[in-house]
Amino acid sequence: MRCLSIFLTLTISFNSCNKEKSENLSVNDTVHLNEGKDYNSLISEFDEQLLLEFTEVPNNSGALGRNKNGYFHVRFQINMSKLSDLAVKSQRIDALQAFLKSLQYSFLYQESNGGFQLIPPDDLINNPDIPSANTGDRISAVAFFAYSLGLGLTTLENSDWYSNHSETEEIRQQIQSFSSNIELTLSYLKTNKEILNQADQYAPNRLLFDAIAFYSLGMYLEDNEAKEIGIEFMQRVLELTDETSGYFIEGGGWDSSYNGVALKLGLEAFSLLPISEFKEIFGLKLAEAMDWQISRILSNGEILTDGNTRVFPGGESFLGNEKTVDAEKTIKALFYFSFLTENSSYKNIALTVLNYYY
Repeated sequence: MRCLSIFLTLTISFNSCNKEKSENLSVNDTVHLNEGKDYNSLISEFDEQLLLEFTEVPNNSGALGRNKNGYFHVRFQINMSKLSDLAVKSQRIDALQAFLKSLQYSFLYQESNGGFQLIPPDDLINNPDIPSANTGDRISAVAFFAYSLGLGLTTLENSDWYSNHSETEEIRQQIQSFSSNIELTLSYLKTNKEILNQADQYAPNRLLFDAIAFYSLGMYLEDNEAKEIGIEFMQRVLELTDETSGYFIEGGGWDSSYNGVALKLGLEAFSLLPISEFKEIFGLKLAEAMDWQISRILSNGEILTDGNTRVFPGGESFLGNEKTVDAEKTIKALFYFSFLTENSSYKNIALTVLNYYY
């Protein structure tokens, strides 16, 4: 099994920033990103309780997130893949049933062109401070859903328990009955890929959602064109990294929240790719971004927002609510990195962040 090997000095500089000063933590080690370890292998290494910590249970209709208060848009079904992760990790039929229910709910709102209905709640429609979604926003939102859809379906298909065990047969058949809806979703994204690229061109995290949507659905549907489009989106992401510090550029600079999001997504994409020269280059960029991300974590687990371009006190809002640090994504990225490098230092940092935010 070939491994990607680079040398990095991981120095976590815990800047006091008007907080109580902490000791610096340094980890000097050779980083090996295992190119042969796939996504299912990563999920298998998680503790079940940790997966449960981040897994949302759908309501009786199958709705997740903002859709629980009444259907808004399919993008809010984005946590579906956490249900498939749990199902495969622990062979849990209840999680698999919840994934199916969320799938059924989602496709109730699919339109004939493959897109999905948008039904904003009245309080947003009547709020003059919240702009209406444009075409790019709507297509990008479908890509968010397609990311979770494709990743979830691919994870299930790569599970021997799901694919071959008699207890999963009925649910397998029900999921397979949505093949035409899944194909239509991918067709919609293909048709609108140029608009999607233009809408997301300056946001590495969004480009990675797009990349995984195309690549994972391409894997599931055995569509090589979709997989190639996915790689094209990944290549665009590599153009949006800072050459000196390695972080993913958001809003013209760094952002410790969105860098964590991009890292988590990038490592998921990395785990889907076959061994190749591109995968090696991609892994190098991810390692550099991880090095920078760790430099933004205090010894108590807090992720610094000083200097962020998007997420900071008084920063960006989404649907009228100010954005806060998405610590879950950094935690997941650190665990992925620990599994891919077999270096427990990353896991220890992940647990420190987990304890601070949860």
